[in-house]
Amino acid sequence: MISQYWKDQIPARPLVIQVKKQDGSDMDLSGYTNITIKMLGSSNEEIGLSGSVLNTSSKSLGKITFVWPTDRSLFDRTGDYVLQLSLAATGKLDFTTTHTLRVRELGRIR
Repeated sequence: MISQYWKDQIPARPLVIQVKKQDGSDMDLSGYTNITIKMLGSSNEEIGLSGSVLNTSSKSLGKITFVWPTDRSLFDRTGDYVLQLSLAATGKLDFTTTHTLRVRELGRIR
């Protein structure tokens, strides 16, 4: 799945991430005590996510909500950015499939 954003955008609407099992059903994330998010930029550099909020109140439904920081844009250049969740608890560490964020600039290719 690919979401589209724009260079310098500060999204007002949070990004809702629905985690699925391999069979396509929603995954109950209640067994995980630590859920974190990582974002890589278009040059594969890690993007600092300070000021963002990761809401896990619906984790039993497999739903995580990422609220964008409001003090700056995370999209300083065009290209494909990638998000991934890390799901951890005692004795287990899992990662979700990556989610692509395509960042464009009106009038520019890529």
